[in-house]
Amino acid sequence: MVRILLFAFALVLPFAAAQQGPDATTLQSFLAPLQKLPSLQAAHEQVASAQAQLQAAYDPVSLSASGGYSRFNNTVVDTNPAVPGVQPLPNNGGQISADVTVRPWLFGDTADQADKSRIQLRQAQLEYQDALTGLQVQAVEAAYGVQLARESLASAQEGEQVAKTALDATRLRHDKGAANARDLRNAETGLQQAQQYVANAQGSLALARTSLESLVGPTAAPDVEKLALTIPHGTALAVQKAQLSAELAGVSVRNATRSVYPVVQAGYTWNVDSQDSLGISIESRTLQPKISYNFQSPGSVFPENDVNGNFQIGISMSISPGVIDGLNATHAQLRAAQDGVDAAKRNTAVQKASLDNDLAQAKRSLSLAQRKVDDARKTLEEDQTREKLGLGDPLTTQQAALDLTQRQLDLQQARQDVLAKTLAYYTFYARPLVKPTVSEVQP
Repeated sequence: MVRILLFAFALVLPFAAAQQGPDATTLQSFLAPLQKLPSLQAAHEQVASAQAQLQAAYDPVSLSASGGYSRFNNTVVDTNPAVPGVQPLPNNGGQISADVTVRPWLFGDTADQADKSRIQLRQAQLEYQDALTGLQVQAVEAAYGVQLARESLASAQEGEQVAKTALDATRLRHDKGAANARDLRNAETGLQQAQQYVANAQGSLALARTSLESLVGPTAAPDVEKLALTIPHGTALAVQKAQLSAELAGVSVRNATRSVYPVVQAGYTWNVDSQDSLGISIESRTLQPKISYNFQSPGSVFPENDVNGNFQIGISMSISPGVIDGLNATHAQLRAAQDGVDAAKRNTAVQKASLDNDLAQAKRSLSLAQRKVDDARKTLEEDQTREKLGLGDPLTTQQAALDLTQRQLDLQQARQDVLAKTLAYYTFYARPLVKPTVSEVQP
């Protein structure tokens, strides 16, 4: 769960998963509509598919059956019924067989398939976490964008009011001869600039609202400044993906190596009668016992029908240049995947250092922007006081108000930049702001 907190204009650290509270609940509710987005649903379905494949690898029993019918085209031959063992040829026949394979344990190929499915499930989960994190980051940034756009509009409207007051005062002074035409033009230009700030702020607010609603709909956004963002830690997403690819390559090497080993099969068949038989067999590649039933018509005849059962054991092996080349290819893929892990670790170390540097710079810029806003506000207050005392002119006050509006816009941009630089860590680690539930994606 998450609570998000902004240190005096600087966003610092989110994601305390162990914390439970109203802020976390608010964020959970705010981000819940993201689950309906098609891109996230598609990633979730991939996880469900991978889970089903893993479950299939652990299925304890598998059943197969087959059947067939034959129609014979016989040449009619006179047979003497008195001759022992001589029977007329049948006109048709059929065969039915059923096999039950038992999987009491995973070994060989079945173990490889289970490991492969497990790795593919983890890959699907990572893709889901990456997609979810990206959407959550976009939603929080959009919510903060709306919040800042509202503040920008309020600041711009305040500056517009000061500019109007300054223009009215300058006109009055112009009528009395205390201000010239240049002063009046400057006052009118200052008001126009203030009105432009208002129009820009209104457009930015409308765009921010549209961006937010495209993600979560008309849902009330939480107060981002009351949420707490902590810098997440862990293994970078790129490294996790590279490690899973290396594990998958290792499974392929294991399977390819087994293909060059001889396979031993052993089994026993009991002939129940001339038409029915039961059998049990096992082979060394998977060690899966298989029970089979077979019916055939016409059945066996003398002397085969006097055989009650038979035991078979055999060994098979296939060696060819293609098999050896395939084995060498899997080893090469494994080495490449292992090199990819090393490369990913080096690259992500540089990326992590870049993230740290970007966040530190953003915080310094935020501190400077706050200082400039404080200075601009004091300057405006001083100019307003001087104007009231008759020691200053409205144009100076108007310019101070415009400067304060611009400094406030710069401050809001700096605050948004700190938020973006903080959220970049979540994308880097594929760490959702609000963790998915077990029903969404099993960890």
